[in-house]
Amino acid sequence: MVKLLLIFVGVFAPPFWARASEYVPRLPTNLAATTVSLLTVNDGSELYSRFGHTMLRFLDEANEVDFVVNWGEFDFSDPLFIPKFFRGNLIYKMGFSPTKKAIRYYRDIEHRGIVEDEIALTHLQKQKLMDKIIWNMKPENLFYPYQYFRNNCATIPRDYIDFAVGGALQKDLGGIIEPTTTYRDYARQNLSVNSFVAWGIDIIFNGDTDVPLRGWDEMFYPKKLQEHLSNLLSYDDQGLPIAGQLLLSNRRVLVDLPEFEGMALDGYYLTWVVAGIPLLIVFVSILLRRMAGKRAALRWQNRVFGIVCIWWSLTAGFFGLTHIWGWFFSLHTDLYNNLNILLFWPIDFIVLVYGLRLVIVGGYVGKERWLTRRFWSKFGAAHLVSIPFYVAIACSSLFDQDTIRVVIFMVPLSLLYYFVMVSLTWHGDSNL
Repeated sequence: MVKLLLIFVGVFAPPFWARASEYVPRLPTNLAATTVSLLTVNDGSELYSRFGHTMLRFLDEANEVDFVVNWGEFDFSDPLFIPKFFRGNLIYKMGFSPTKKAIRYYRDIEHRGIVEDEIALTHLQKQKLMDKIIWNMKPENLFYPYQYFRNNCATIPRDYIDFAVGGALQKDLGGIIEPTTTYRDYARQNLSVNSFVAWGIDIIFNGDTDVPLRGWDEMFYPKKLQEHLSNLLSYDDQGLPIAGQLLLSNRRVLVDLPEFEGMALDGYYLTWVVAGIPLLIVFVSILLRRMAGKRAALRWQNRVFGIVCIWWSLTAGFFGLTHIWGWFFSLHTDLYNNLNILLFWPIDFIVLVYGLRLVIVGGYVGKERWLTRRFWSKFGAAHLVSIPFYVAIACSSLFDQDTIRVVIFMVPLSLLYYFVMVSLTWHGDSNL
């Protein structure tokens, strides 16, 4: 479970090495000669880099000004980093770096490409942007509460540019994108390089991630920030479009490296490989024995099912606890009120006891003291009753949560799992 927590943090946080820098740049004094650019870093191969990165560059060669500013710095050495992340009160900060140093890092260590686009800003707009960054540099303003979709390294520069142009970006990009996309779509797409993570995130997120995105919202993703800004005209000091002049221009590639392309086996398919196939083998073998009039389960059947129980307890139990914990103790609204809690219960962790006994002993032998066969039979039966209820709600219009893949893949697997549990415990056979 700890490993999954670390993976989850790694998905929606910058890399673990990103600690608060102490570099303070020489600020531009001649804004007329200063170029402001948007730097977009490609998606990488590692989970933390799957959503790219955004930086703003300020360049005035004559006055030896050349630095980048970003909003993705934090101190991972904080012993409460993971609890803070899940609680939703993880604090990040704005930071600076010499441009050449940042380029070397992404080129030589991360092996990720960088594209630069000059932002067409008037003198007044540059001044407003610079004033905002100077305000941000003050100790009382330096830190901010990070949120992976709504307050991150791309949304803050988006907001700052919008502030500089008098709110024109939000006005022009306030409509729903066609075809519609959602935060869940991006999570599925960008995290498909890791079967386990893409599957887990899809189960953990609730209906808040299924709301169709506006262009403004979609710019949480650095590549979409660049794309949407590229399609806009620049603005005058009154926030009106300037005909014939694009907001982004003079595009050039600072680091020319191919973008990572890769996709792992779908996590839902993988669950059937890991748990579904063993369950089918046990189920068919039990069915054949029952047809032959033999009620007692074989020890190999118990042990195979016990292995599946151990896996099930760690995954279903984790999801169930995450749904409860996120709903009541986290500030991440994407974890609230998740319909999947009807399928994955917080108490599913106790199946670990059942699984370990089956694997070690091969069944229930001797006098039962606690968590008896009757208990597990009722536990499985309760799930079998709950699952159709879950499907009915998921297929209704009561919840605006995308559960289609959970219904298609996890519901049949859950039915099979709990049916086998009930079958192995219902008759009270002496060797189970």
